[in-house]
Amino acid sequence: MDTDTYPREDVQKFLAGMVCIKVNPGKGKEMKKVYDSFGIRSVPTLMLIDPAGKELARSNGKPPPDQFVAAFVNPAWNAMVDAEKASDAKKMAENAFLLGTWFSDTDGGRRAVEIVSRNESNAEFKTAYDGLKSAHERASLLARGNWELKTGKKKEAIETLKGLVSSHPDSKEAGEAKATLKKLGVKPEEAPK
Repeated sequence: MDTDTYPREDVQKFLAGMVCIKVNPGKGKEMKKVYDSFGIRSVPTLMLIDPAGKELARSNGKPPPDQFVAAFVNPAWNAMVDAEKASDAKKMAENAFLLGTWFSDTDGGRRAVEIVSRNESNAEFKTAYDGLKSAHERASLLARGNWELKTGKKKEAIETLKGLVSSHPDSKEAGEAKATLKKLGVKPEEAPK
């Protein structure tokens, strides 16, 4: 894949906003733990994981180079179409969110945005979609704040975590942000040190 798939322009564009890692289960106990935690049973298994560690998409085996992007996008698109046919607004929202958020530069992602617009008046769809957007924002802010801390950007991390606490005060993520801020000796309402 290093020579025929990853160098492709369409694959590079698709992976542009992602952090790519290779995990080899034969390289120690820690790598085996990663395999086991995600239920990987065959090699290669390609996975897309969000900042909170939730699996977004998976492809077992090696897709042909010209099918790499489709291996991730098509299952979500097909699930969204099936949910639309079944009038399952929640499942439709889940797949529209996945496509529009993570695969926005693909045809499926662009078409999902249109579907979101068409379903703005569907209360069940809108509630599910808005909940997913909020959860994504919370998880992203927490992951960003933690990453900033790990990379020595304490001031930025404090601002990010304080922003999370103020914008989503009753969330689990805000609780984690408060705990981190407390360890840093900062109250959420204080200015950064």
